[in-house]
Amino acid sequence: MAGFYTKRKKTGKKKIHTQAAVTAVLMLLSFAAGALTHRALTRPPQTDAGLTYIEEIPVVTDFLPEGCRARPGEKREIKYLVLHETDNFSAGADAAAHNSFIHQNANAPEGIVSWHYTVDDRQIYHHLPDDENAYHAGDRMEKNGGNLNGIGIEMCVNEGSNYEQTLLNAQKLCARLLIEYDLKPGALRRHQDFSGKVCPARLIESGRWDAFCAAVEQRYRELKSVQ
Repeated sequence: MAGFYTKRKKTGKKKIHTQAAVTAVLMLLSFAAGALTHRALTRPPQTDAGLTYIEEIPVVTDFLPEGCRARPGEKREIKYLVLHETDNFSAGADAAAHNSFIHQNANAPEGIVSWHYTVDDRQIYHHLPDDENAYHAGDRMEKNGGNLNGIGIEMCVNEGSNYEQTLLNAQKLCARLLIEYDLKPGALRRHQDFSGKVCPARLIESGRWDAFCAAVEQRYRELKSVQ
């Protein structure tokens, strides 16, 4: 009988130790989950992706001056990536040229336009912080509209440039921005979706918009898998 009771006591201690270990593990997991939740809730909102390169593509940041008419400066929630084409077929009308244009006309008395990125076949220019609204979608500042909630991306179509490479560079930019702002590929929009204007014209008229979106989604999934 003494041996029996001794055995029972050892088993009881083992159960107590096991329960204590399980409780400790659960407490640690709960603490870790709480810490991650706290970080997510208290982390300051991202104001700009701060991109300098996307793979091999240089991103040149040259923001419009604060307070100019083309930079209203209103902070907003980013919901869309709004794709455009410049419709400027002149030789040399690349991303750098459009950056000069947008700066030169930042305080124009009328016809104000602004957007966030211009993409050509060699580089990308960044004109406004991502979290600020702009004038590119032709829908004024409608709630849930392209101007108020979209990042405007212009793709160059100038003579002598490689349009296919421009599309490829824009796809890489879009995929990266989707990741940066925790958006899904369904956030891609055309200028046409907000104003009715046929833009991006070449992409729409050639029936390639869906293929463009599919290519962005493929790159997005590749980036997600790396994460």
